Amino acid sequence: KELNMDHIYVDFFSLLWAYTFIGPFSYLLWKSGTVWLQIRQILVKNNILKMKPFDIDKVIGKLCLEQSQVIHYYAKTKKNSKLGNIAGFFFADFPYIDQDSKYQVAKLFAVDIDLNTKKFVKAKFDDIHLTA
Repeated sequence: KELNMDHIYVDFFSLLWAYTFIGPFSYLLWKSGTVWLQIRQILVKNNILKMKPFDIDKVIGKLCLEQSQVIHYYAKTKKNSKLGNIAGFFFADFPYIDQDSKYQVAKLFAVDIDLNTKKFVKAKFDDIHLTA
């Protein structure tokens, strides 16, 4: 089900205040951020600046364990399990945009994280197995 935001009432003076003071500064912040990103991409492309190496499995683990995604924690393997100390994060009715720019909803998106190393182990998107 898509979000319906049409029910939020904003009076004229609040709209005018936001349009006058929030809008321009938000635009400037966005514009300066995108210009800086383009400059960094050019510098990396010309080997002047190097990309900082990162471990994608660790980033996924951090997002699930330390961000708001922790509310989707569902289960943990039993103590001394042969699988290890694994936590499962399940996202039911997961909304996404497909390759044709169409709104879709997956029945289940499941992510397993190793709690000892805090790294991504595996993920499943409906019936599709995913890798990092």
